[in-house]
Amino acid sequence: MRIIAGTYTPDQPPYLNAQDDRGTVYGLLTADGCYKIRNGYAPFPQFASLPNGSLGSAPIGGGAYRYTALPYVFVGNATNIYTYTASGFTSVQSGLTTTAANGLRFCPYGAYMLATNASDPIKKFDPGSPSAMTTLAAAAPTARYLAVVRGFVVAGYAGGSPLRVQWSDTGNPATWTTGGSSQAGQYDMPGGGDITGVVGGEYGLVFQEARILRMTYTGDTSIWQFDEIVSDIGCTIPKSLATVGKISFFWSNRGFMAFDGATLEPIGTEKVDRTFQTLMDRNYTDNISAVIDPARSLYIITIPSASPPTSALIYNYVEKQWTTAPIASPLMFSALSLSISLESLDAIYGNLDAMTVSVDSTALRGGFPAMMLFDSSNVLGSLSGPNMAATFKDGLKELIPGRRARMTEIRPFTDAPAATVSISGANTLSGTATETNYTGRTSAGVYKVRENWNLSQTKVAIAAGTAWTYFLGYDATAVGGGRP
Repeated sequence: MRIIAGTYTPDQPPYLNAQDDRGTVYGLLTADGCYKIRNGYAPFPQFASLPNGSLGSAPIGGGAYRYTALPYVFVGNATNIYTYTASGFTSVQSGLTTTAANGLRFCPYGAYMLATNASDPIKKFDPGSPSAMTTLAAAAPTARYLAVVRGFVVAGYAGGSPLRVQWSDTGNPATWTTGGSSQAGQYDMPGGGDITGVVGGEYGLVFQEARILRMTYTGDTSIWQFDEIVSDIGCTIPKSLATVGKISFFWSNRGFMAFDGATLEPIGTEKVDRTFQTLMDRNYTDNISAVIDPARSLYIITIPSASPPTSALIYNYVEKQWTTAPIASPLMFSALSLSISLESLDAIYGNLDAMTVSVDSTALRGGFPAMMLFDSSNVLGSLSGPNMAATFKDGLKELIPGRRARMTEIRPFTDAPAATVSISGANTLSGTATETNYTGRTSAGVYKVRENWNLSQTKVAIAAGTAWTYFLGYDATAVGGGRP
């Protein structure tokens, strides 16, 4: 029988998990250390540290932008903002009072990089004076969230008010005083709960706990028109919000959502929503981070079950399917890769063979959109190392309906040179499954097994560091073994 690995749907019962009409495609209860591709699953790379990337304290925010072809990467902790290069971290702002709950957010505006943490004045990095950041403007409010909408800097949760949006003059982020020719102003929401995010572009999106509004430029005395476009659903965990193009992904009071400015799509319903809720500890929601991996078309969000989180959900927004990975990170953020010469690498590592990152990695080429993250030791890096350990496990199934099945062979569809095949068996749905591992593989890629069960479940585990590029499912050989 040919078993094709279907979608990862841990919310579904383990019996006949997500079986299709043909009866040969089964959903997976485990799809870990991988991400979905069109006809199967691909390996996910391990963390690889970047040169001189030890921050020494817990990171709270990160960001990047490019100006005059030069990429700049910023990270911050509770008190400082740093720029990062292959030589290490350089402090450009000290004396901050940033909390994990509020976070530190970065927003590029023209030649500048703006930074805000809800308690200190908005800061500005000017590449013309790169040694230190300055205060953006005395009249600018404090803000939790920043975005650029049609040339305006828009501040969310402005001035400590959870319902206030405030904006600068158009084309002038230093002017926040209303009146005269200035188009600066503010708007206080009449309801909808706390503001939890602002997304910029041709129009603005304001996320609240229980609704989403669109900011449309009018140019009249009100400057902006605020229209409620989604009612009763909003972003309830601010750090779950991540945007690529016009699509924003976030966790709502009804599960994971994708919103393109017009259409709201539930992307976790009956797939991963209940699993995420079960694993989530609300005491750790401040430790969440979410990011877009542009190279693989992925939305990645860490699961708030520890500090720092130790695992993540991964959503391929092209294939619209989920997986998981053991990503232990206090912070993931969108960044740009930095150029590092071979001479610099040799000086840093002493021996190029000792590098933890491939010389072909985008992490070493400047200006490419990328994601960066810190590991549990607060070391900056990227997901560009050898393959993670990967595990695939399907649901309980009857290979021969109504009868025991004597299984003799499993042939995984993968180019991995070695794996461990495990069979879990039981004779009733309420019975406790017994698992047996098999590691011996024939030259034809077949694992000889000896199992006799009414219900069986197959797991294929590929060790960390193994070179492989796909997993599709497996062939199972079985004959009827009598009625149970």
